[in-house]
Amino acid sequence: MPFQSNLGMIILGSVLLCTLTAPPVLGQSPETERMAWLLNRDSLETLALTGQRFEQGEIGGGGGSLEITEIAEPTGKRKSGWPVLFSLILPGAGEASMGYTRGYAMMAADIFAWTQVSKYHNDGEDLKNDYIAYADLHYSDEDLLEAYKDVSSDLDRVDEGDTYFGSIIGDFNFNTLDDLHNLPLYVTKEDDFREYYENLGKWDQFIFGWDDYSRASDPTNPDAPAGYVPTRTRADLQHPWVSKNRETYRLMRDASNDAYKSRDRWLYVNIGLRVFSVIQTAYLSGFLGGAPAEELEVAGHKVQVFAAPGGFDKGSLGASVSF
Repeated sequence: MPFQSNLGMIILGSVLLCTLTAPPVLGQSPETERMAWLLNRDSLETLALTGQRFEQGEIGGGGGSLEITEIAEPTGKRKSGWPVLFSLILPGAGEASMGYTRGYAMMAADIFAWTQVSKYHNDGEDLKNDYIAYADLHYSDEDLLEAYKDVSSDLDRVDEGDTYFGSIIGDFNFNTLDDLHNLPLYVTKEDDFREYYENLGKWDQFIFGWDDYSRASDPTNPDAPAGYVPTRTRADLQHPWVSKNRETYRLMRDASNDAYKSRDRWLYVNIGLRVFSVIQTAYLSGFLGGAPAEELEVAGHKVQVFAAPGGFDKGSLGASVSF
């Protein structure tokens, strides 16, 4: 019967087509699997062009088994700049915020250094107050004036100023305290507090203002050592016995200055810790090559840092912030 034969051919063709296009199953021959891959080739190319991909074994070996996934779009991760700022404020804080335990040691070192800065600053202030009080007790401009007067009422100071400093005071007359302004480097306490107290111990022309000044130009001075012969030059004024109070004052100032120097050294430690911590945090964050380079962002704003060399002895460093 022709109708039955044609129906049988249609059914047989449909079965064969389904067999060729169906996913391969375990036990299929390589020829069948390859035929399935060829039949699906157009759809696989379309998937690749539309942003999808597929995974398969060797070409023609697994074309019937598809795993379709979306291709992830690249995301540019922005690196926060807060750790660097934390390190600038407190060395080690930036490293600690990133999970590095070394940051805690740096924070402890910085805190200890600040305690030393405070300690030596207070020591310097206390010693400064001590030497100022000592000078107020043993030094006066009135005694200094007596040494430069043409006629002095104090025999220990009479003509001593002219003997040792006549070449610099010239023909100036010293009769009142205001005349002391003609003396080189002289300032009043009100004009320059710091310089006033520095001059008392530093410059020899002020030695006559100390209350225990002993006449350096007198070879018979009982305070002078045996066999002393004055040179009538400023070298005479350098002898400790000429004014023991001035020597004590100098030592007190030296002690105060040493305390301030120790304070400054510890302050340099604080500065050094900050510089090191900022550089280290920037390196660990990737800004200096220690990790994959990422964008720097502070408070939601993109920050770009750039540097340009300008030869062996100069260069430029700048930054821009996007709003």
